[in-house]
Amino acid sequence: MEDLIDKISEAGIGNVIDKRTDPLLLHDDEYQQDCSDLDELEKRYMELELSPKSKIIIEDYLACLDTTNCRANEIYYMAGIRDAILFLNKTGMIKREIDN
Repeated sequence: MEDLIDKISEAGIGNVIDKRTDPLLLHDDEYQQDCSDLDELEKRYMELELSPKSKIIIEDYLACLDTTNCRANEIYYMAGIRDAILFLNKTGMIKREIDN
């Protein structure tokens, strides 16, 4: 399993993910609405009268939340690829390559 994930990562799967998902996101109304809401909330956040220390804590929290969500999504995608390969292999639709 880890070998498969390593191979997927080495193959530049990030670029593949972006090429496949970006067009879908551009045409997804719910995602587009979320982006619009996010922009509005960012404007409202910037207008808050917070201390510099408070802003740093909030911004660090949001950045960490974003990076963990992005990484989780990458792992979900790789797990989906792995599961598809395992399914296709078990059904005999693809043959497993044996390294000698």
